[in-house]
Amino acid sequence: MGLSKEVLDKYQPVIGLEVHAQLSTQSKIFAPDSTEYGSMPNTNVSVITLAHPGILPRLNKKVVEYAIKMGLACHCEINRVNFFDRKNYFYPDLPKGFQTTQDKAPICKGGYVDIKLKD
Repeated sequence: MGLSKEVLDKYQPVIGLEVHAQLSTQSKIFAPDSTEYGSMPNTNVSVITLAHPGILPRLNKKVVEYAIKMGLACHCEINRVNFFDRKNYFYPDLPKGFQTTQDKAPICKGGYVDIKLKD
């Protein structure tokens, strides 16, 4: 079952991507915990990572630098003011009960990636 020509002519598909990247930083985005690959399980955690009450995260400056560089490479608008928000989830694999996101005011927004196709 396909779409009619009338529908295809009326609409233009726009596809958005949510891209995740592992950065080569020495510490995590919101905590000074090591990011060393191959460490023993549960050794690179702290009260910040575990979100203990009263503990506030501290943003890793290098992560912001990398985000801005990637944003510039992708022709994004770089926001001078941005926010991190908490999205509440109740999943067994998320003991903190929330995920940190940049839903409302991200470091970078918009942008595009040039893709050259063979003629």
